Amino acid sequence: MQENVQQQGWRTYLYDAEQPYTPVASVTGKGESRQVWYYHTDVTGTPQEVTAADGTLVWAGYIRGFGENAADISNSGAYFHQPLRLPGQYFDDETGLHYNLFRYYAPECGRFVSQDPIGLKGGINLYQYAPNPLSWIDPLGLTTEEITLKPGEILVNPKDVNFSQTTINSAFDTPDGKRSVQSVINDVRKGNIKATDFPAIKVVNVKGQLVVRDGNSRLAIAVKGKAQQIKVILETNVDQLRDFTKRLRDNGLPNTGTSKTPTCK
Repeated sequence: MQENVQQQGWRTYLYDAEQPYTPVASVTGKGESRQVWYYHTDVTGTPQEVTAADGTLVWAGYIRGFGENAADISNSGAYFHQPLRLPGQYFDDETGLHYNLFRYYAPECGRFVSQDPIGLKGGINLYQYAPNPLSWIDPLGLTTEEITLKPGEILVNPKDVNFSQTTINSAFDTPDGKRSVQSVINDVRKGNIKATDFPAIKVVNVKGQLVVRDGNSRLAIAVKGKAQQIKVILETNVDQLRDFTKRLRDNGLPNTGTSKTPTCK
């Protein structure tokens, strides 16, 4: 949660408990004048739209590749101030820069205006934000998180993918051998392991709902480990799609799978 003063008075921001740099809502006013505004973000946590409690679109932004807001669109009949930009960034009206906690960021050139305070630990380019802001974030202005994607792979929120099984094996294969699923979950929570380092989970798009075809254990670890992103790739093999349908049927699940995390056996 964060509070600040704007033209419209005090505003309180609420963030996703599992994705601390992703805004979910803001609250303005008090008492009977209190209003809640809901944020709709992309996979990195960058705001794309804001809606009122009744679903009315009050703000939409055209955010360019490196965070520059090229246009504000409002259907509310009144100006809605929306200063949040790339994850961890806040637009400064006076300078046109983005406040990024430890330093300021210039969106029009995709660079910070001062050197990285942690020096070369943040990379050899002391002014760089990220090579690719679609798969990297730098919420503190210190160092970036790299996510390497192979052809066909995309990043999604683990909570947006359903499971195709109700149980998973309690042992998980790692490069160092088998480990208990719970121990891997603990390491993901602590940041010792990144869920985005796992092989991409194969998924099937069932009427707009992504469902695991292969990788239920990886998804369960990502969900329980409160990971923000996972890599997925769409399954297109006809034989595998037939097997997928049979598996769901055998597990007593609908074609869209289940959002309930499987238990270990």
